[in-house]
Amino acid sequence: MSKFACNENGLSKKNRLLFALAVVVSLCFGYGYCWEQDLMLNVNVRDDYLVVGALGWFPIPNVYYKVLDYPYAHRYAAIEKDFEEDPGRLLWAVYYPFPRYMYSALVATPDSVYVDGKGDFLSMEGEGDLGMIPPKDLKLPAEGDSLATLSPNSMRRIWRGDAAIAPLSAFDVIVSTLIRVREAYADRWDADRITLCIDGSFFRRNRFHELTPLIIALKEIGFKYVWVNVYELDEDFRLRSIKMAYREIYRLTGLKPSMSLPRGFRVASSSRAIFKKLVGMEKSKEFKKNIDKLLEEAAGSSKAESTRPSGKVLIPSWADDIKVRGSRSAKDVLEIMHQREPGLRHVYNKFLKKKPGFEGRVVLRLEIAPSGEVLHTAVAYSSTGYKEFDNAVSDYVGGIPFGEVESGSTKVTIPLTFYQR
Repeated sequence: MSKFACNENGLSKKNRLLFALAVVVSLCFGYGYCWEQDLMLNVNVRDDYLVVGALGWFPIPNVYYKVLDYPYAHRYAAIEKDFEEDPGRLLWAVYYPFPRYMYSALVATPDSVYVDGKGDFLSMEGEGDLGMIPPKDLKLPAEGDSLATLSPNSMRRIWRGDAAIAPLSAFDVIVSTLIRVREAYADRWDADRITLCIDGSFFRRNRFHELTPLIIALKEIGFKYVWVNVYELDEDFRLRSIKMAYREIYRLTGLKPSMSLPRGFRVASSSRAIFKKLVGMEKSKEFKKNIDKLLEEAAGSSKAESTRPSGKVLIPSWADDIKVRGSRSAKDVLEIMHQREPGLRHVYNKFLKKKPGFEGRVVLRLEIAPSGEVLHTAVAYSSTGYKEFDNAVSDYVGGIPFGEVESGSTKVTIPLTFYQR
């Protein structure tokens, strides 16, 4: 399986763009798969998160995790993060009781975490520091209630001792996502195939065995073939790591990579060449932009214009890039924030006169009343190194009217990036 099939969309928007461009190039010039017919499911395994990819890329949020110690040995517990630098808070869920709910490296099954009628987990963020305390509001199901698990046809009545609260496994979140994606694209010929794209650091620190629960779950939810790719390793070590991974997967599940491809299916011949061309194109555009800038200056741009603060503000455009909890939608919040971009830019330029050249990222947390008034704002994170500016941004956003809704307050976490042209 080509490395090109591994989804890199959890890294950065630049990588997402390169990946999308590569898909277009492969369609136009015949370098890759028949993208319109291939599902290309994959799971990226990184040091601090997992992410599902499909159809060349997929806008599915990263599943951040924390590896817990006793009593949840080797459990990859899912954590909720509002922004990249956020340490996160542990998520808790309702599980079938010990020993299966422990989800250790030795015991794993998708028939252990309970879900509601919509297939959503019965879960909440934990309390206390980093969410390490089980939430009081997360209640066990009443005796006689009917619940299902991730396994098909698993609806059952709950009796005493049939449920316990434990940290939500990141592997369970991934398995749930895979089930939903496969159901949506069940007609794709490769819906029973998946690629594990694993960071090389897992093999450097001998952590591959910790993926045992995920590997076992892949078979239990219906995958018949598994490919493995390891990146960020030297070639010799990479090949040995992949061989070891296949051997371990076969030992655990009997799953193996498909040795045959349907007629008309063409393996990507040179994904490196595609990315090389794309990077070259990007560099050329950057070079052209710099040349244009020099020509403009040579044509007589005034000194006053060149020294005037020219700050820019980057406000997220994707709803997935902000956290919104409550009665408002992320789309509505972003629409109003984009309308206020000139005001934010004015605040930035005013402080650039005091401290030329500073840039950075400010993450704000705010609570909006049903009336649209901002009840509270706080700086959750900042890389500007300029506290006075951070507070000014917070005060400005705190004065924005967000419009009325019928009921319920809304909590928002939004990153704002300030930079100069």
